[in-house]
Amino acid sequence: MKKLFIVSLFMAVVSNNLSAKDVTLVVKKHGQNKYETIVVDESEVEQITKSNMYLSVEEEVWLSRPDIKAKTRPINIEKYEANSKIKSKSAAEEEYVPNDPDYSYQYYFKPKSEESGSIEILDAIRKSKQNKKLRVAVLDGGFHDQEDMEYSYGYNFFDEWGEVREPEFRDFDDQVNEATGCISGHGLSIASIIGAKSNNEIGISGIIDADLIALRVLSCGIGPMSDLADAIIHAAGGEVGDIPAIEKVDIINISISGPIGDCPTYVQEAIDYANEQGVMIFVAAGNNNEDISTYAPASCEGIYVSGATDKQGYKAELSNHGSVSSMSPGVDIPAYSARFNDGEITTQLGWWEGTSQASPITAAVAGLGLQHNPELSREEVFKYLKLSAEDVRDDVLTAEQDCATGRCGAGLINASRFMDLVVAFDGSTMFELRHALTAETSCAQELFISEFGNTLPLCEMYELLMPDRFAELQTDITLVRALKENQLIEDNVEEVIEITDSSMLLDSLDLENYQYATRICLDDTCELSQLIKLDVSNAVKPAACSGNN
Repeated sequence: MKKLFIVSLFMAVVSNNLSAKDVTLVVKKHGQNKYETIVVDESEVEQITKSNMYLSVEEEVWLSRPDIKAKTRPINIEKYEANSKIKSKSAAEEEYVPNDPDYSYQYYFKPKSEESGSIEILDAIRKSKQNKKLRVAVLDGGFHDQEDMEYSYGYNFFDEWGEVREPEFRDFDDQVNEATGCISGHGLSIASIIGAKSNNEIGISGIIDADLIALRVLSCGIGPMSDLADAIIHAAGGEVGDIPAIEKVDIINISISGPIGDCPTYVQEAIDYANEQGVMIFVAAGNNNEDISTYAPASCEGIYVSGATDKQGYKAELSNHGSVSSMSPGVDIPAYSARFNDGEITTQLGWWEGTSQASPITAAVAGLGLQHNPELSREEVFKYLKLSAEDVRDDVLTAEQDCATGRCGAGLINASRFMDLVVAFDGSTMFELRHALTAETSCAQELFISEFGNTLPLCEMYELLMPDRFAELQTDITLVRALKENQLIEDNVEEVIEITDSSMLLDSLDLENYQYATRICLDDTCELSQLIKLDVSNAVKPAACSGNN
């Protein structure tokens, strides 16, 4: 695999070679399905590149990271503390509010009426049921133990500079010292945003209760992309060398990147493999206020890329932009950090900023939907995140905050609205078509038919029932039909009638030859829609209709 080196935020290319003469190449031979790295003399590179032995040859690139953007206290912590003392809870918040002492700083959990940059995560948590405990992998570096955190599994994939691939994934005191400046706890921060323990009266509140998988692909904030690709395959349950395979994860977060141009082939193939296994991959856009097209893995396909917004709901000035999927809060984000102090690594709460923090927030929100309905596909989760997003603020003060011309993707995600879509389409309560007389007793059925059968086609009338949660979506809903011998897809259906009430009486339905469904519009123009087949188990004419038309 090509050893392009990437970092926890974003970096500058410093060298293509390990030494004056040695060059590391990532190659794939014809007839093989795996990549390998080889170190050759620079004079041999051209010959190897042209050799018929190799299907793919790519050269390694080294990158160097900038300073980590993490503060030990938020800029406006006095304001936070004052507000937390005087602000009364809304009626909705009285239902459940985490008792974690630093929850008050997590503005992105709060109602949007209180915090303009919020995505209303607390409301989403209340709507999500844990029908499955998810496995979420964090591919990063700087993992440390912390009392509010628990890792279910971890593995070190970084094998440069004398390190080896092994089960120990944490950074230890003997690997760094105060002079190196390596310690930040970047991986710890990402994992804590996603899954710090909640409601335990310690620190911050994680977004989702999940099994956290820590896969170390960085050391001192840098690492080869070949290790990243291997970690992706491992997280997706694939075989990587002699490392024991694991149960595949549900979600992968990658808050690392670099300005290396197009997505490396071997990284894209690893992503494709993960997607084939049903794994969702979330990636940070980058912190250079540049287009993501030259930043990998954000430039790869089949992933969800998050840009960052600030506490006021503006695009964060540092955030990369362009063909991002959407935006999430990424400024003044409380999460755990680490530092080298008196000869040992200690952890504490820090305030982070960057797309590194926006991505795990998006990933965890997606997890709230997936744990509620484990049958959701990657495409459905990505679609619901985008459809429920809101416009990023456009009353900007600087050009760096501008989201015009689609620079911010679908906009700022809204976790509560996302869960509304997930719950609406979870299949637990379907649209039902039943005979108009089904709810009546047999005597009442006979009475209605004898009294009104000559003036109303009672035996041909059906009642369409719409679940309340769909009415709350405030979108266009239409009854459609397709011939029974055809697949129930958009190309095969024709419109019957617009559904305007939670209960509607219909006639002239041909249940013998047609299957019926509802079309739910997911955008203003209905270019995006979803078909839900009607439950017709009760659409049976009562015995009183025998012999009646």
